[in-house]
Amino acid sequence: MAGLDMEDERFLAYLAERLPGDPEVLSRLAVTRVRLGALDGAAAAAERAVELAPGLAEAHAALGLVVARTQRVAEARASLERAVQLNPNLGLAWMYLGEVLSLAPGQPQAGLDALRRACGLMPRDPRPLNALAGAMMACKQYEDALGVYRAATAAATDPSPADMLNNMGVALERLERREEAVAMIRSASLIRPDSPAIQDNLGNSLLGTARAEEAEVCHRRALALGAKGGETWSNLGNSLHRQGRLDEADAAYRRAIQINPDGAKFHTNLALNLLLSGRMEEGWREYEWRWRDHPNLPAYLTDRVWKGEALPPDLPAGGTLLLQAEQGYGDTLQFVRYVPLLKARGVTRVVLASQPELVRLMETAPGLDQVVGEAGPLPPFDKALTLLSLPGLLADLPAPAPPPYLSVPAGVQVRLPDAPAGTLKVGLAWAGRPTHGDDWNRSIPARMLDPILDVPGVAFYSLQRGAVMPRLGRPPIDKLLEAADLCADFCDTAAMLRDLDLIISVDTAVVHLAGAMGKPVWLLLPAVPDFRWRMEGDTSEWYPAFRLFRRRSQSGWEVPIARVAEALRAETAFTST
Repeated sequence: MAGLDMEDERFLAYLAERLPGDPEVLSRLAVTRVRLGALDGAAAAAERAVELAPGLAEAHAALGLVVARTQRVAEARASLERAVQLNPNLGLAWMYLGEVLSLAPGQPQAGLDALRRACGLMPRDPRPLNALAGAMMACKQYEDALGVYRAATAAATDPSPADMLNNMGVALERLERREEAVAMIRSASLIRPDSPAIQDNLGNSLLGTARAEEAEVCHRRALALGAKGGETWSNLGNSLHRQGRLDEADAAYRRAIQINPDGAKFHTNLALNLLLSGRMEEGWREYEWRWRDHPNLPAYLTDRVWKGEALPPDLPAGGTLLLQAEQGYGDTLQFVRYVPLLKARGVTRVVLASQPELVRLMETAPGLDQVVGEAGPLPPFDKALTLLSLPGLLADLPAPAPPPYLSVPAGVQVRLPDAPAGTLKVGLAWAGRPTHGDDWNRSIPARMLDPILDVPGVAFYSLQRGAVMPRLGRPPIDKLLEAADLCADFCDTAAMLRDLDLIISVDTAVVHLAGAMGKPVWLLLPAVPDFRWRMEGDTSEWYPAFRLFRRRSQSGWEVPIARVAEALRAETAFTST
């Protein structure tokens, strides 16, 4: 394609010399030069075309395209809107305008509308379809994008459209149809084995199906083929991290940061790798990058961010610090333990803006003066901070007090289904939240739990919420009593946990609730777990009552499940005596 563009550019440049006053030739020359990346020459041709024919829509469209490539969005939009005003049937102008509007803040729908207009005017051209699908991907309309990519593929004259197959694969990955994504992107890679971008995407899709070694091969191949951006190095780091090769992952992430020092994602990936390695000081410092360029970060978390200074009562809001919950329920349950340390820093009042489902429970946490739902109106405050920024900021203070630090609010009662007298009451959860990026690594098919469920003298209670049956199955009803459905919120779940003797679970929010209450938990972990569990050891620094049962690299869940079953038999034997 580049060769054809170069031939077109030479021919059009020749015509422009022969016909220097022809604005249509100059417009076409500008567009061709944009495709070749020759923006200076493209700008000169487009500006001359507009000067010669200010009423020619194609000239304004060419100028808008050139200006858009230099990130001057407002100027590009003005030129392109002039083009479609002059000729409402000029499909390319609508396509360029849609791409520009898709980049402008707060304009996604206008961009989609313009691109749909272009598709209607260019029904046999795959370009506006591809642009529309790309804009839909940016809006997280993945299912719609997949359909439009399919239409673009059907419209393509190329019998082997590798780029379109690659795009469809990325859409499938976003839809968590991971095996389909691998197959689609692999097809693209067979057509274009020399494409570093396709190799990189194939690696990402393989990592999403627990094939970290294959993913590593793809990312290294992408680099060998000439991938130069930090993204590929960071992706390589992810594949090494998932294999537990933390030192090598560290080097890959740092290479990505060297290429793009302001790449927030690269710093965040490095942070998680450092924290898992136990390098907490640098890890928490790097973890602050997670909010750089975040599209939904409230302004008060940048304008009024707390940096550890005293907040005396004579401040306008009485020395109030607003803590903003972030990420999952488990993170809130775990890190609210740091709140009592804030008064030692001279903070007068502490308000937590929490997930609504946790508000009643958070009111039992020590050190909080007020708890509000994060979606509702906020009370007056002087400074604000996200909850997971506390460990790094308070590292110079003594560690928080050990659990329990949460309790069941007064009056909350949940009656568990009856079990035979003398049996051990054990709560069981085998699946995490399916939208969690690492859920494939931490959740367990229910059929694998039989060795645990076959232990005599135990009444098992399901702590599993959500539609888990189609994804991972559910143990037979005669082996597992339903308990989770008795709970309306986390207060009810806390009351249920209070009456259990033991919780056996994968890494999900319920274990953090149990840990915060000081309940014993046996935690089933993948070979490379979340950072808070470290890579080795059968105990947790966060929750002293925990026992950790780890899956080893290159092996399945059978061994840790067998160990849990053996420990449970020993527990029931001890209890019965």
